Amino acid sequence: MQVSSTFALWALIPALPLCVFIFWMDMKHKKISNLSVWALFAIFVVVGLATLPIMEFVWRFANYAVVFAVLLLMWMARQVGAGDVKMAAVAALFVHKGDASYMLILTFGSIIVAVLATLIIRATPLRKLAPDWAAWKLKASENDINVGKGDQMTIPMGTGIGLALCTYLVLGVLYGQ
Repeated sequence: MQVSSTFALWALIPALPLCVFIFWMDMKHKKISNLSVWALFAIFVVVGLATLPIMEFVWRFANYAVVFAVLLLMWMARQVGAGDVKMAAVAALFVHKGDASYMLILTFGSIIVAVLATLIIRATPLRKLAPDWAAWKLKASENDINVGKGDQMTIPMGTGIGLALCTYLVLGVLYGQ
């Protein structure tokens, strides 16, 4: 992995509890708050300025721009939620350019795991552990702002994005430069 192990460690320490909080909020309410995304952004800025060379720090914003642009198009097609777009774009700031393809695979894998886990829990008695979570509920689309059309059971993607980010940072601590 190309990411600095020092950067990964110092970013992981505050990002892990924040990603757990985002997971909880996304599953319970199907919302990723702007405050949570700003907190993740602040973690990158503080840790990045302290541990990364300045040009590498600046170039990480290219990751943000690419991810935001692609996911904005997906949001416009009502395939992802706005909170997921913002969170994924900010999470992209943490990724070294040399690890981009690896992170793409890791993110897809994490989202698949999160979707399968959500569907399995929704269909089993494990659902009773958190019966009031919005992630389990089927709801009608009231307007064109929602993801999808008609009756829907959307999967909170913030869970997979947070899992991917934390996994990347843990692997960066273990195998980074």
